[in-house]
Amino acid sequence: MSDLGGGNDPDTYLSIKQVSKHFAEVKAVDDVSLNIRQGEFFCLLGGSGSGKSTLLRMIAGLETATSGHIEIEGQDVTDVPPWNRPVNMMFQSYALFPHMNVEKNIAYGLKQDKWPQPKIKARVEELLELVQLSGYGNRKPHQLSGGQRQRVALARALARKPKVLLLDEPLSALDKKLREDTQRQLLAIQQEIGTTFIMVTHDQEEAMSIATRIGVMDQGKLVQVDTPREMYERPKNRFIAGFIGQVNLFEAIVEGSGKTQKIISADTGGELKAIDQSELETGQAVWIAVRPERVLLKTKPKGKAAKAANKANGTLSDIMYLGGVTHITITLDSGKTVRTMISEHWDEDEAKLNIGDAVEISFEQRAAVLLES
Repeated sequence: MSDLGGGNDPDTYLSIKQVSKHFAEVKAVDDVSLNIRQGEFFCLLGGSGSGKSTLLRMIAGLETATSGHIEIEGQDVTDVPPWNRPVNMMFQSYALFPHMNVEKNIAYGLKQDKWPQPKIKARVEELLELVQLSGYGNRKPHQLSGGQRQRVALARALARKPKVLLLDEPLSALDKKLREDTQRQLLAIQQEIGTTFIMVTHDQEEAMSIATRIGVMDQGKLVQVDTPREMYERPKNRFIAGFIGQVNLFEAIVEGSGKTQKIISADTGGELKAIDQSELETGQAVWIAVRPERVLLKTKPKGKAAKAANKANGTLSDIMYLGGVTHITITLDSGKTVRTMISEHWDEDEAKLNIGDAVEISFEQRAAVLLES
């Protein structure tokens, strides 16, 4: 059972309990349990077919769970139709009515609920100000930019004051610059109103930049739930390490026992030391994960071996200058490829590095995460 993030949390607002969704023989969501807190900006992150959108649609009531339960504020809503759930959904396509102006698009759900006209008008004005579109009420969707249409869709989704707002890849149609600006606006709006947001995305950087916590899904299962920092610094396994950002993975094996136990890697040609090196078995295969920015680089005279733990010799094989950061690729003597990053403030001697130079890499024990799977 995948129960990551599904323990007893007194602050739980939305609880997913052993939820599965099967389409014929395909397990789109496989026994997922998850607790989400009130006021969180939670991101469901995963690749295509991982089950993240199916899970979101079950929360919305647009898909029926094969098994399990979904609760909001302690009330079981598993069999409640979508229009009676205290949630709303903002779709990837925005789904604005092209024949209606901005005000009418935002007011649509309120009219369906038979709100009095003065109350509708006040709510629409409030939302236009919230999404920074005051004065745009009479425009049609085709007269707006992509970012403006996105904000109209957000205002419409928030109009009925849902307890949980569900967002299905809402920024995927925007270009990089507008996407980054809209991410900041979306986070600011969420923090201002305090509504619980659950967003589906396949973009790791997007999830890292705005989420309170992230739940990574793969093949229908919830693999890890954590804060962005913990997810990046302490991945649970090789899949997470490689999925969230860039990583160097060194294959190794446990030798010896007790105080003489060592982790030896053919990739580096020596011993590796990592955090959490307890309870390992002799002969066990493990991997050491090190983020590129934690790999240190310096020139190394040819023939001089790097004997200390977490060190290795190699040859500089590629330099990619990207302005503030330079990406460097090193091919170790074993043939293993290692990547590192150097900021624009790097040492003058290091700036003289050229492709083909003999170099030494190293990293601190606290930068190395031990993975057993």
